[in-house]
Amino acid sequence: MTGRRLFAVVLISICAMAPAMAQKFVYGSDFDYLFDNREFDVAGEKYMQSQTFHTAILRGEAGLSFNESDRTVHKIILGGSVVRDFSGSFFTDKNFFEASLYYMAAFKESDGRYFEAVAGAYPRALIKGRYSRAMWSDAYAFHDVNKEGVLLRYGKGGFDAELGCDWMGSYGPNSRERFQVFSSGSWTITRDFSAGWSGSFYHFATSQVAKNVIDNHLLAPWLKYDLSRLPLQELSLQAFLLAGYQRSREIDRKAALPLGAEFIFRAKKWNVCLQNSLYTGDNLLVYYDYPAPEGGTYASNLYLGETTYKGFYDRVELIWAPNLTKEVKLEVVAAFHYDATGYQGCQQIVRLCSMF
Repeated sequence: MTGRRLFAVVLISICAMAPAMAQKFVYGSDFDYLFDNREFDVAGEKYMQSQTFHTAILRGEAGLSFNESDRTVHKIILGGSVVRDFSGSFFTDKNFFEASLYYMAAFKESDGRYFEAVAGAYPRALIKGRYSRAMWSDAYAFHDVNKEGVLLRYGKGGFDAELGCDWMGSYGPNSRERFQVFSSGSWTITRDFSAGWSGSFYHFATSQVAKNVIDNHLLAPWLKYDLSRLPLQELSLQAFLLAGYQRSREIDRKAALPLGAEFIFRAKKWNVCLQNSLYTGDNLLVYYDYPAPEGGTYASNLYLGETTYKGFYDRVELIWAPNLTKEVKLEVVAAFHYDATGYQGCQQIVRLCSMF
C-alpha cells in the first residue's frame, strides 16, 4: 500500500469514528523571521560564503480534533506556509507556498508517559529533539519548513525520544530519490548529568542521469553536565562523539568512517548567553567537493549540516534572548569563527518567532 493510500485509509477511518468522539475545531498560526548576515571574506571564505539570509515565514493551519478519551486525542490538520525570501538565497526561490496536511495521534498516561504519532506533510516545528549542527545547519533548519513522512515521539519520566523520516525526492530525469531518517533522545540521569543522542541516516540515491548512490550517516551520542541551579541561569558543558559512515558506491570500495568530537559550553546570566562550540577530528564532509554526475559538486545536496566540520573549528557566540512574552521569542546573536589558522569571519543574527 502506498503512503498516499495509507494516509487516505487513516483519514477515512478517523472521519468514520468522528461522530462517536468529542469533536473540536482547532486552528493556529505562527510567524518566523530570520536575518543572518555572514562575513567571511577576511579568510577567503574557506568554510562559508559571505552572504545574507533574510527570510520571513508565516504559517497557518486549521483542522479537527477528536477526543477518543481523556488520554487519547486525534487530529486532522490542513495548513500552509508562505515564505518570503528577501535575500534570494539558494535555499528558496524567492517566494513560495508550501502546504501541510497531516494526521496526529497523542496518548498520555496519568504518570506522565506519552506517545505521539504524526503522518503526512507536517511542520518542522513538531520536531522537539536537539540535533547536531553537523546534521542540519541553522539555515537549512530554518528554511526547511515541512517534513514529508512520519514522526514518532515517546517519553516517560526523564526520558524523551523521537524517530522520524523525511522523504526528500523521487527518482526522475532531474531529481534523485533520497530520504533521511533522523532520531534524537535524552535521558536525565541525575540532577546534574544527562545523556542522549542525535542521529541521521541519509540515503542519496539515483536519478535518470546520476547513477552514483551515496550513503551519508552520522551518529552523535552525548553527555551533558549542567549546573543551572547556581545563580547563573545556565552553566553547562556538553560533549558529543560524532561517528560517521559515508560510502559512494562508484568512488570507493570501502566506506569512509570519519570520527570527531564536539564540545559546547554555555554560560547564561540576565538573558545574555556566552556559547562556545568547538569541534576537533576528521573531515565529516568527505565527498563535499567531488564532482556530481548531474553537474557541479555534491556540496549542500549531500551535506545538510554546517560546512565547518572539516577539522579543528571553534565558534564563539554572544546571545541575547530577552523574555518578551510567552508567545514571542527574540534572539540576537554575534558569532565569531576560528580554525587552527586563526580568525575566519563573523555573523550577525536576529531571529523573531511569534505564535498566535
